[in-house]
Amino acid sequence: MNEKLIYILLVVSIIFSACKKDEEVTIITTGNSALAQSQLIEAELGPIPTFNCEDGVLIPIYVNGIEVFVDQPKYGCDNPDLDGDCLPGSRIGRIQGTNQDGSIRPEVIWVFFCRRGDNFAQMIGYNEITGKTAFLELNDGYLPTNVYLQPNVYVPTPNDPTYEAAWKAPAEIASQNCNSCHTSDPFIHSRWIVGARLPSNTNEPVLPEVATPHSKYCVIGNEFSSWELKYIDLPGNNCLACHRLSNINAWNFENNTDWNLYMPPSNPGSMSIDYQAIKDYIQNLGPFEIDANGTNAPSCD
Repeated sequence: MNEKLIYILLVVSIIFSACKKDEEVTIITTGNSALAQSQLIEAELGPIPTFNCEDGVLIPIYVNGIEVFVDQPKYGCDNPDLDGDCLPGSRIGRIQGTNQDGSIRPEVIWVFFCRRGDNFAQMIGYNEITGKTAFLELNDGYLPTNVYLQPNVYVPTPNDPTYEAAWKAPAEIASQNCNSCHTSDPFIHSRWIVGARLPSNTNEPVLPEVATPHSKYCVIGNEFSSWELKYIDLPGNNCLACHRLSNINAWNFENNTDWNLYMPPSNPGSMSIDYQAIKDYIQNLGPFEIDANGTNAPSCD
């Protein structure tokens, strides 16, 4: 995850204007900087929003259906994360995309994630129409944090003078190979993370469900061009008529949910053969193994 790749720095001048009465401000930066990357992102997704981790929704931990607020042993809860941890404190938030004038862009969504103990935070932006996606991550320990080592101040936006210092450059983010997990679409759904619900609608998870079998998906910035974005395609499998299956086996062997009890919504259990075929396929890959025969996600071209 932290293995470094060597990138040739191409120094270019990025000039943009900030209107302040009749003044025009020109800023020069480098092509591989966080600030230069922000200009590419905002051209596709609109303004990068600010957030405070403490405004995010707490991801609940349940034991026998009851929410708990103390650490549990690995796999000792109803909804462990993908590593098997049952630790309260992580938070997630959703922000609607906007245009420069503040009007809503319904096709753009931002999700920020503050994992307990990380000492930084992350954000993903996604355009549901174009498939253009942004991966952003704060520099470790740059901002003040709460007891869970989550930034508890509003993070800088590109208009703030501290933006460059606060956010990682795209080459550093790309070298972390986030696509090892975010391989088929921007957002990873699990029983753990979907426990966080929108305060305005507790029937809806904070983490949006935006992917379809045909959704476009690509990452903004040349630094991410080496990322493989793939999914598992089982021809004729009825479950995959609605869902796109990640290219990595993140199946929880030790604390599994029988989705036949819930899917398809109109007739639970009626696709048990298709469901079993999916289980057999990904479990044969081995825990956290990637399918070498995955199908490329639809490009944004």
